[in-house]
Amino acid sequence: MLSVADVDLLSEASVAVMPGMKVGLVGGNGCGKSTLLKCIAGRRSVQDGEIAIAKELEVGYFEQTAVSGSQKTVYEEARSQMTRINAAKAALEAAERACESSDDVEACKAADQLMDALAEFEVAGGYEAEKRIAGVLDGLGFARSQWEVRCDDLSGGWQMRVALARLLLSPAGSGEKGLLLLDEPTNHLDEASKRWLANWIKSSPCTTIIVSHEQELLDGACSHMAEVRGRGLHWYTGNFTKFLEDRDERIVLAKATYEKQLAEEAELKDFIRRFSANASKSTQAQSRQKLLDKLQKEMRLTVSAATVTTTDGAAGDASKMNLRLAKPPPSNVVQLRMKDAVLGYDASAPILKGSLELERDMRVIVLGPNGAGKSTLLKTISGVMPLIGGEREITDDRVKLGVFSQDLAQYLPKEKTCLEYVLDVAREEDPLMKEEQGRASLGALGITGTMALRKIGSLSGGEKARVALAAFVLQPRNCLLLDEPSNHLDVGAVRALTDGLQGWNGCLFAVSHNKAFCESLNPTHVIRVKNGEFRMENCYGLTDADFEHEEQTGDATAMAAAAAAIAAATEGIADEAMTPAR
Repeated sequence: MLSVADVDLLSEASVAVMPGMKVGLVGGNGCGKSTLLKCIAGRRSVQDGEIAIAKELEVGYFEQTAVSGSQKTVYEEARSQMTRINAAKAALEAAERACESSDDVEACKAADQLMDALAEFEVAGGYEAEKRIAGVLDGLGFARSQWEVRCDDLSGGWQMRVALARLLLSPAGSGEKGLLLLDEPTNHLDEASKRWLANWIKSSPCTTIIVSHEQELLDGACSHMAEVRGRGLHWYTGNFTKFLEDRDERIVLAKATYEKQLAEEAELKDFIRRFSANASKSTQAQSRQKLLDKLQKEMRLTVSAATVTTTDGAAGDASKMNLRLAKPPPSNVVQLRMKDAVLGYDASAPILKGSLELERDMRVIVLGPNGAGKSTLLKTISGVMPLIGGEREITDDRVKLGVFSQDLAQYLPKEKTCLEYVLDVAREEDPLMKEEQGRASLGALGITGTMALRKIGSLSGGEKARVALAAFVLQPRNCLLLDEPSNHLDVGAVRALTDGLQGWNGCLFAVSHNKAFCESLNPTHVIRVKNGEFRMENCYGLTDADFEHEEQTGDATAMAAAAAAIAAATEGIADEAMTPAR
């Protein structure tokens, strides 16, 4: 049994994961997926029952939350947990130094040690280490020029990629005795990196459990699915697409089974009622009672599968979300323009150059490879990051910019309740905002009842994202700037967001790697970011090629400067995202 505060997340849930399995742990936001993963990782305990892990397994855990940068370079941090190879390399270098001794006897001993060290280095995979490191860093989108950039000069998203690379290269992620626990590993990855990760997981010998809403990852990597639904854990063989097909069939079967069980339960109860006091049939009545106890235990397992409702294409319990954004205030047609803009942190190493105009009815999406400067462009438009050249002009005092960042949920005040935070943000614009309106906004995203009174620090990453979104939509804005808004959100919440945006008639500017999300916005314009420039053009439809890019290459110093700019801007985004930008 697994509970958080007064909410039971799992009850009588049992499953056995065999060596080498690739399991997708799926369900709606807040159902307990991340909490269960923490229990498996040993970060918290279950209320009842036990989680048993084979003693020989190396457990590696990747969390949703941002990591802090280290003083090491990307390359150094990536290989830092290759413990056996690193130890073998250190022993080999020590043996080589010992061989330089002028003493013949010591030199002979050192030669023997050197042979042993060479053998261990080979067995440990030392000669393949560089190839493995390069494969993982390349697959996760790191340009070679970024390998020597210090981790603490990177943005939070790139630091997450470093943490993922380090884990994949560790014993937990690279051997038959590894148990890899991945909580939303694709949130900061583009489409190419997501496909690479799916292929990597599928071909890896380690056992893997993945919490994700990404169908492409779950289809490409997983051999089994475990769905959290109705406080139960439901096991399926196959990938996510196969799971959806089998679940519908299983629900129909469960309903039929439950009806039979109800009839059998009624017969047993009737027999026990009629004959328990009959001396000649008391033994039969006792036998029927044992059968009834067993049947009722089975029925508790059947009822969660037989009585729940689901959402097409989504895992977990069905949830109705109806998100409505505040009506945009009136403004001039042209809301914001940038002319001959130069973006970056250091004038000697600019990141982007270009010009644009945002108009009231535009729906703009930003496309380009990782590292090209898409988020930097959004932060500069928002005013969080100042220009280093050119002009930025808000054309009308009535223009109000609203920023929703993929990292915003990380900066929410942990000690406040969901309702307190949403009302605090909303009342910056409308001091008379009623509590009922705050609850309605949270409720539209599935945060209802006592859950609205839980402290933000106790929520999962997906739940925090929904709290941030609930506050965001209450503020009247006429130009919305969205930076990977679908990250951390489940299918239901993403649908609610897209439905809300489709019915909203202000200016929309979105950075996203999610093709389906971008298409749902019905974009009128595309901004292409590439090779240090951005340019706007009319949108006549999107193709897969629009979301497949060669990674940016460039001077490592420029990369570091760009990363520092993004990191500095990220510090400000938490304070600026919920207030009008000027």
